[in-house]
Amino acid sequence: MKLKSLNTAFFFAIATLLASCSSDEPVPQPDVQPNLPGSGDAHVKAIVHSGNIQGVYDWNFEYKDMRLTSASGILYNPINVPVEYISNLTYGKDSITIRNTSGMVMKVTLNADNLMECLLVNKDEYRFTYSEGRLVAWQKTINDMNFGAEASHASARIEYKNGDISMITYSENNDAPIYYRCTPSSYYNVNGLLPETISKQLGCFGFEHLYYAGLLGKPSQHLLGSISVDYPAGMNKKDYKVDFNYSVNKQNQIQLCTFILDGEAVSVNYTY
Repeated sequence: MKLKSLNTAFFFAIATLLASCSSDEPVPQPDVQPNLPGSGDAHVKAIVHSGNIQGVYDWNFEYKDMRLTSASGILYNPINVPVEYISNLTYGKDSITIRNTSGMVMKVTLNADNLMECLLVNKDEYRFTYSEGRLVAWQKTINDMNFGAEASHASARIEYKNGDISMITYSENNDAPIYYRCTPSSYYNVNGLLPETISKQLGCFGFEHLYYAGLLGKPSQHLLGSISVDYPAGMNKKDYKVDFNYSVNKQNQIQLCTFILDGEAVSVNYTY
């Protein structure tokens, strides 16, 4: 009986020692999990433009484990041959790797909130600033010609009111700024859609998929109702306004956005 008790005590001590050693090991860190802009699990899977609009991308998205893993972007241009590329995203412990079929090298630096702080595209540099999880400023320096970019330098400040974009102050190459005055609609942005016509002014033209991956901050609380564009006097361009209309499906998701641009109709279809 005494030998059995000694054996039991010995094995109990060994088990305790092993448990204490294993508790000292670092806990494995989960892969980066950005907050996707849409609520729930109904995230947009396709965006298709038609009508009188140029310089916009159509998109097809794939998700896995509540992360955007693949995006196919096609530069919509009814006049010229479209530009297309596929971007694949891989999530690590503290980083995201992006591989593109076009040969563009994209390197992302994340901040403490898993938002994109810096993006290098070949030799081009984009920097983003946030406040309370919302994108409030960005700037870029273009050394290559990617995404159809034209300005060698561009920047913008983004203002919000009650969770909605209210003003974008945008400038290129140190020119006088252009003002985009935004008015929200009554539609809640349940699917986290990026506002139409202003992805360049929001600093993500050509890589809107990184916004839909949750890397560019919170979406506006409401969809846009209208945008009024005010040009500086010396630019010799006419101010204009765009009014947006929306249609919903049976699940109360936005499936269609329509508006008039330069006197002609434009439509945008969303699939979930």
